Amino acid sequence: MQRVVYLRRPLHIRNPRGLQQQLERAFQRTQTGALFMIAHQHQMWQPPTDVYETAQAFIVRVELAGMREAEIAITLDDRGLRIEGQRPERHEQPLVGYHQMGINYGAFAVEVFLSQPFDIERVTAHYDDGFLFVELPRLSPARVYVHSAE
Repeated sequence: MQRVVYLRRPLHIRNPRGLQQQLERAFQRTQTGALFMIAHQHQMWQPPTDVYETAQAFIVRVELAGMREAEIAITLDDRGLRIEGQRPERHEQPLVGYHQMGINYGAFAVEVFLSQPFDIERVTAHYDDGFLFVELPRLSPARVYVHSAE
């Protein structure tokens, strides 16, 4: 059976040499074949996100495979949005151990700030095939009418 060793680095300490020393000590104390992971305590992960624009709207596309719509929350303000939620880890049978970990689980957050205002009343969102799409329509330019004094 393979043993997993979690190495946690406190958020306030950013000393790469300290992490290297911690790894060296862990390698010296463990048997061959152990799997090492470096994990940050209580940090949110950020899913891959695309932000682009069309002639009509700004589009935010977030990759959120394996989620349900009810697990995703979108908060809007006049200059941007925040997408957050929690991806639970689901397994059909009990795990013996990991050989590789590349999928993020737990709390996540994405914040998008736009340089131009958008029509907050017409924002739409849909979740399709593992991607969340949020459409932020551009504001229509205000029309100014000039009346002659005649």
